[in-house]
Amino acid sequence: GLSMNETLKKLERENIRLASFPKRVLAYIIDNLIISAIILLIFADELVGFDDITQIQMLMANFLGGILLLQFAYDFVFTFLYGATLGKMACKISIVGESSLYKPNITQSAIRAGVKRLSDGAFALGFVWALGNDLRKAWEDYAAKTLVIELA
Repeated sequence: GLSMNETLKKLERENIRLASFPKRVLAYIIDNLIISAIILLIFADELVGFDDITQIQMLMANFLGGILLLQFAYDFVFTFLYGATLGKMACKISIVGESSLYKPNITQSAIRAGVKRLSDGAFALGFVWALGNDLRKAWEDYAAKTLVIELA
């Protein structure tokens, strides 16, 4: 792959700006609200009968695998088909392959979605990582060789 400086020069040549961290945070929040809404819709019938938080926690714990699969599928499908999740689309930012500067391929999309689950499991530590490097790369970007860029 290209060095960080070569990548920065390439982006400058192509007149491409990296997405700002606040926009990435907002996109992340929007995506999590969408996924939470889907989960609430799936479990609406069960949740109506619950009268305390412990029952809800137990239900979610029992379906943790399914919830992780839903999150993975959401990230994977939207990244592969559109190069952006709904949250990223709303914020006018997009994911591109570092070398192609085109939407991620199927392998990159799968790796990115998988590593994002690990980052989320580590209290979003992989996401905060993007503050500490010039290419604003989170763990999933390093793993999948992707960048998040501004569209507008």
